[in-house]
Amino acid sequence: MDKPLNVVLLVGSPTPPDELIRSALGGSAPKAALSRAAGRDVSVSLLSLAAPTTLDGFASSHVVSPANIPVMDRVAGKLSLDRAATALKASPLGRLLLSLGPTDPSRVFWRAVRADPKALALLRTADVLLAGDLPAVRTAWHLLHSKQVPAAFFGLQAAEKVFAARYATSGRAKA
Repeated sequence: MDKPLNVVLLVGSPTPPDELIRSALGGSAPKAALSRAAGRDVSVSLLSLAAPTTLDGFASSHVVSPANIPVMDRVAGKLSLDRAATALKASPLGRLLLSLGPTDPSRVFWRAVRADPKALALLRTADVLLAGDLPAVRTAWHLLHSKQVPAAFFGLQAAEKVFAARYATSGRAKA
């Protein structure tokens, strides 16, 4: 337990990560909240789509900016799909179709992460990935299922409970 638990927080929405963290953890910094829950030192890094306004409680931070923007994202950016997306969001079937399409925010974030070598390098150092919002879930899922990270969870509030249950009594994750 000498080595801190290395956590990477993923935020895949264009919202500043500070707002998400503040709403989920109140006034606590992620490092303080997760260290308190785990009962051990936790190092928290941030990987986000938008730049944070402050870096309180983060060991490092990286804003996803792929050197080569994927072709699908360049094409989707040039098309005006706002009117069609608004109409599709009005029904459950339309929302399902949007979630399966290339403009789904989780797909956009995953493609951006895959195209950014620094982001992938940061993610591979993690003991635990925390998907802080819904667009980040796909990225965490892919890395967990390809066995590039040992554990991944969704939600900061849930993470406090999981850390208390899994990491407080030992230095290793329980099965």
